[in-house]
Amino acid sequence: MSKVEFVPKRYDDQDTPWQPFGAPNEDEYRKWSPEVCGICCLKMIGDSLGLTSSISLYELTMRCKDEGGFRELADGEIQGVFHRPLLKVAKRYGLAGKVVGRLTINKIKDSLKKERFIILSINKSKISPQLKGGHLILVHSYDPKVETFVVHDSELLLSESGENIELSAVRLEEISNNKGLIIWQGN
Repeated sequence: MSKVEFVPKRYDDQDTPWQPFGAPNEDEYRKWSPEVCGICCLKMIGDSLGLTSSISLYELTMRCKDEGGFRELADGEIQGVFHRPLLKVAKRYGLAGKVVGRLTINKIKDSLKKERFIILSINKSKISPQLKGGHLILVHSYDPKVETFVVHDSELLLSESGENIELSAVRLEEISNNKGLIIWQGN
């Protein structure tokens, strides 16, 4: 597979981080940027295939919210991103895919052989005991010679850069929630 674009969740190293994120103001950026790991994965896939380059993370997030991908609770907490609405948004941009409830290492390998992408749910507490909750990463390659998966992590939990992180099958299985989405370019 050719180069897979990397898209981070946060742009806090910039003076006006809401601008590259695409939000109308800083408040919207601060509200939504912590929640968009799945949106980042979708945008990485779409940008790599030339399907979402002209749409911002914020726009994709709002589209997903409109499809039921996020729930805003009365206390301000945001729940999501939910997989089925995320898939619905992916399909609007020329992608195809499916939600998988039992996403094993072998299914991931088989999908990657077919040049498909994996948006994998992982458990943050298995990365570090101080962390909690779920997170989505993009698994985009597998090298059978060294038995290593290559992933992008928009939250930079797995490495400082977040880009093209190499993980063994054992490590990927260890942090995986064994569910996610398989995505490919639609017809």
